[in-house]
Amino acid sequence: MISGEYLVLKGAHSLALPLKFSQEISVTEQSGVHSVKWESLINNNIWFQTTLLLPDLQISETNEAILAGTLVKILKVAQALNPGFLESSCEYQVTSVMDFDPAWGIGSSSSLISNIAFWADCDPFELNNLIFNGSGYDIACARSHSPIIYKLERNKPIYREANFRPDFRNQLFFVYLNRKQNSRESVGKADLSGISPVTISEISAITIGLEEAKDLETFQRLLDKHEQIMSKILHTEPVKSLYFSDFNGSVKSLGAWGGDFILAASDEVEQYVFNYFNSRNLNTIFRYDEIIMFQ
Repeated sequence: MISGEYLVLKGAHSLALPLKFSQEISVTEQSGVHSVKWESLINNNIWFQTTLLLPDLQISETNEAILAGTLVKILKVAQALNPGFLESSCEYQVTSVMDFDPAWGIGSSSSLISNIAFWADCDPFELNNLIFNGSGYDIACARSHSPIIYKLERNKPIYREANFRPDFRNQLFFVYLNRKQNSRESVGKADLSGISPVTISEISAITIGLEEAKDLETFQRLLDKHEQIMSKILHTEPVKSLYFSDFNGSVKSLGAWGGDFILAASDEVEQYVFNYFNSRNLNTIFRYDEIIMFQ
């Protein structure tokens, strides 16, 4: 999410970018104990396994109890949305394959929700809302192949393809802060009760401005303005002021403030950007075209 973090829940427009990273699941049905045998792999390495006994989805065995509990919750809600889901008296073998580190906070939960909803033949936004009660922008991204403009209208997702493939995208970089941030906890701690319609309109205008920006200078000015507005709302210093005050360019928090990724925009040469963040032991840096999906 490039713009609209937190305030998308209040109806602000958000600019969101789907990523080239992916999570896919494959499901086979075979004779055996009525159960779900789940296996998750990251870059072909197994990191999570569980066996859930049907019809009650009782955890029989697992190597990660918390993850297994979350999976059970998702599957039970999917069953509530589609009572015919998991009714066949068979052994479901499910393999989930992911090509990115879930610690990065770039959509492992939302892509899982999207995949399970597709498997269960239910509405992914409804499933997500019942599980995580978020804005759903990440669900829209999981189903999109290009940047989107997203908003909630009467708590229903409204989104369209964004006309966003900036000529200056080689001057945009995504930097991982080596800190995983729980978005749901972060949003829960933010007091958004007093947000005025004027502020929502300001953020929405910035979102459309970012979409339409023709040059890096305009884009940076809008990023900086967005950070200033959110800083006052969250009573938190912008990430650039806190950690990167000497960086020659703009730095913006992405999603929940305080962790995951930041967006760095600079008219300096690429090597300056890499050297700057590497010198602060931030070594997971992606160029725009490396990770952003666009048609």
